[in-house]
Amino acid sequence: MLIYILRRLMIMIPTLLIISVLIFIIIELPPGDYVTSYVQALKGKGYEISQTQLEALRKQYGLDKSWLDRYTSWASGFITGNLGMSFTYDEPVNKLIGDRLPLTIMISVVTILFTWFLAIPIAIFSAVKKYTVGDYALTFIGFIGLSIPNFFLAILLMYFGFKYFGVSIGGLFSREYL
Repeated sequence: MLIYILRRLMIMIPTLLIISVLIFIIIELPPGDYVTSYVQALKGKGYEISQTQLEALRKQYGLDKSWLDRYTSWASGFITGNLGMSFTYDEPVNKLIGDRLPLTIMISVVTILFTWFLAIPIAIFSAVKKYTVGDYALTFIGFIGLSIPNFFLAILLMYFGFKYFGVSIGGLFSREYL
């Protein structure tokens, strides 16, 4: 068993390393960076930024270093559990993930329970009443449920949850636009 786990780790670790490097390179390929976007947003609001302020911002966010230095810094922080600061929220990423994780876990558990409470009775009925109209109807409904894309079903559930229960779990809907 231990040999099996070690073999899997020998495959998994290089794969994760290669994927993370490729994703980091892809993110680095387009021209510009966060500071460029930030400066453009400030200029849109009528603020001007000097070259020294621009260089200070690049240094503050580590964008004055090479992509290899930034990747190494990110990877070492990831291994130690420090995911850095969020540009958008100006908070530690660990805190942002920690704030959102309980709701994500709750939604996942409720989804699994809903699936089980729906699927198990249908499966029992289909096994007991084989080749009946009810079996065919429930199987057909099950296939429709499997064929609907998950993102579409999620959007529908969010819409109906907000419209009929006033609950917005995703921040996608605003009362003024319904």
